[in-house]
Order: sequence, then C-alpha cells, then structure tokens
Amino acid sequence: MSAKSTYEVDAFSSADDARVASTEPAEKPSFESLAATFFRLAEARLSDTQKTVLKMSAELLRFHDLTVTALADHVSRRSGVPYSTVKWNLHSLIDLGLLVGGDMVSRGVQAYLTATAKMLAAYLEQAGC
Repeated sequence: MSAKSTYEVDAFSSADDARVASTEPAEKPSFESLAATFFRLAEARLSDTQKTVLKMSAELLRFHDLTVTALADHVSRRSGVPYSTVKWNLHSLIDLGLLVGGDMVSRGVQAYLTATAKMLAAYLEQAGC
C-alpha cells in the first residue's frame, strides 16, 4: 500500500476549506426556474413563423387526427403562410423534438405534439406571441 493518502489538499487552501467544499451540495434549480428559462429561450429563439405553426398545430391536433402533410395543408390555409414554408417549419419542430409524425419511411403516421410542445404552445398563446 502506498504511503500517499487519498485525502489531498491544495497547497493554497486549508484542510478546512477542502473539507467544506467537498461536502456542500451544489444548488439545484427548481422545475419552475427551468421551465421559465426554457419558455424564455424558446420565445427568443423561435421565429414568428415557427411560433405560428406551433400554436396552430396545437389547436388543430387537439381536435383532429392529421398526418404531417395534412397538418401542413391545414396550417397553411388558416394562416396564409405558404405550404412549403409551413412544411419546412414542421420539420424543424420535428428536429427540435416538439412534433412527432411520419416521414419518408413511415408514411401516414398521425402527427402529435409532445407534452413539452403543448406546454410551449400554451405559453406562447397566453403570452400573445
């Protein structure tokens, strides 16, 4: 066995400093602070078109079973945003993990928003974004 101890102290700190630093738990953020940060980041980083597409998707998917293609068609007709732009934004929501639906391999799968996306859409609606 080595004579070296497993307990080492920085040469510039006291043994008491090292003991206190290693036993104090790190402060953990609350769920509310994490959610508030997430909403503020999403509000700042999502484009106005993405916000519109997300909110309209939430409204439509609440009452209708639609594929991503059908959802793009409905959102485009109701919002006046070109179909190709809506489709592109829906795919960006899929990439962000907010929307789930079919793709080239699994065609015809119904689209749905994740629980996080539903919370975000409700927040954006309430905030008037």
